[in-house]
Amino acid sequence: MELNPTDKQEKPDLAKPLWATHVRTMQNLSKSELVGFVELEVGSLAVQVPIRAAEAAMELPLASFEAEGDNCAILVRGDTSSKAVEVALRHAAQEAVRHLSKKLLN
Repeated sequence: MELNPTDKQEKPDLAKPLWATHVRTMQNLSKSELVGFVELEVGSLAVQVPIRAAEAAMELPLASFEAEGDNCAILVRGDTSSKAVEVALRHAAQEAVRHLSKKLLN
């Protein structure tokens, strides 16, 4: 079965190197610039999660929660004062609460 040329453009190239994915970002989790902290309520615990600057990438969201072993951070790609980054930061904080709830409360 032959694919339509437009179908080929929509499907990801699995042979493409993964150097621009989360894996590369996670390896630099503790080396990226510290922007600040966000305090999250996880059950009855108050957990401070660092917010770190990350390189901008088209494939990744403006802000994302990343965990690497016992370390975790919210990575921000862009101007932290922009509304779009603020919204993405809120979503990343929600993801952080879900992850930390599983890790700390179980």
